[in-house]
Amino acid sequence: MDRIFWVRCPHCAGRFFCDYELRHAGLKLECPFCQRQFLPDESPELDERWFR
Repeated sequence: MDRIFWVRCPHCAGRFFCDYELRHAGLKLECPFCQRQFLPDESPELDERWFR
């Protein structure tokens, strides 16, 4: 199993998932909808889950 987390872009409210290794890496995520960059903790919604 791999782990992912879902985020919501604080700029356009687009929702997308990322590999969990990026969750605490200190790297900015890039929104695939508006291309804005933000840290995971800046997301208004975080959903961490496992998938198979």
